[in-house]
Amino acid sequence: MKNSGHFISCDWGTSNFRIRLVEADSLEVIEEYTSEQGIKTLYQQFLLQTAQNQTNFFKNYLFSQIKNLSNWNQAKLIVVAGMASSNIGLLELEYAHVPFTANGADLKYKLISCQNNLDILLISGVKDSLGMMRGEEIQAIGLAKHLKPYQSGILILPGTHSKHIDYQNESFTSLKSFMTGELFELLSSKSILSNSVEASAWSEARKAAFEAGLAIGFKGQMNQNLFAIRAKHLLQNENPKNSFFMLSGMLIGDELSYLQDSNQTVFLAADQPFFDLYQLGLQSILPQPQIVTFSGSDLEKAFLTGQKQILEVYDK
Repeated sequence: MKNSGHFISCDWGTSNFRIRLVEADSLEVIEEYTSEQGIKTLYQQFLLQTAQNQTNFFKNYLFSQIKNLSNWNQAKLIVVAGMASSNIGLLELEYAHVPFTANGADLKYKLISCQNNLDILLISGVKDSLGMMRGEEIQAIGLAKHLKPYQSGILILPGTHSKHIDYQNESFTSLKSFMTGELFELLSSKSILSNSVEASAWSEARKAAFEAGLAIGFKGQMNQNLFAIRAKHLLQNENPKNSFFMLSGMLIGDELSYLQDSNQTVFLAADQPFFDLYQLGLQSILPQPQIVTFSGSDLEKAFLTGQKQILEVYDK
């Protein structure tokens, strides 16, 4: 690691912002600061002013937030991943291409020199003909050492836009993107179904409804059954909390349906409640030995591991 045993990890997404002071060798998080000032909101603020260009506007915001870490000056580099390298972020970087090696050497990055002994290492995302991602590739690289013993498989990273990344012989070879989370948000809050579903915490009481939704999704019958959620609510007095998870099951089942009868190992890495929901979905269609799971804490560590790996590539 150049000049310092610490780095500042920045995960800057569309709707959230997080910085952490990290001890490089152990990946211990010394301090952390988060906000909801994601790239989308800050870009709108940038458009309302003319005093600064886009890179300086975002860079100045980043450095103002770094001061929330009391020991920020222990680090020499801020490693920035996520939407910060998009056209609405700090500086647009060209996507790297799938396939990319699991050691991160194929990713694109740019060192942005600054005035206060704390430079920025901006990491771009990756793309193929069917999709793109900014941020998840860092998690994938961070999980690679756990995937290596299996030689091949599919890594699933649920989210607003879920990613399924094929892994083979220490490379990530293809990418599928699913709009599962965004479709759920639209259908549950902005469609005619919104009055028939009610957000609820995941519990055993909702399992039957979720599994019924999964079965519909696995059969490719989601579209023809969506309106039934409203009909059951109005005509059969179905509990809207159950319908919330039935809708979730339909969408997740549809996402996972192509894996039915697959003989590949499937790696699932997710926070709760996505971990439980996707695990149930996978267990419905695959033998248990084919499913390898990583918890939310594993995913948190993977992001830092991936950033450290990029730093090691940069140091060379």
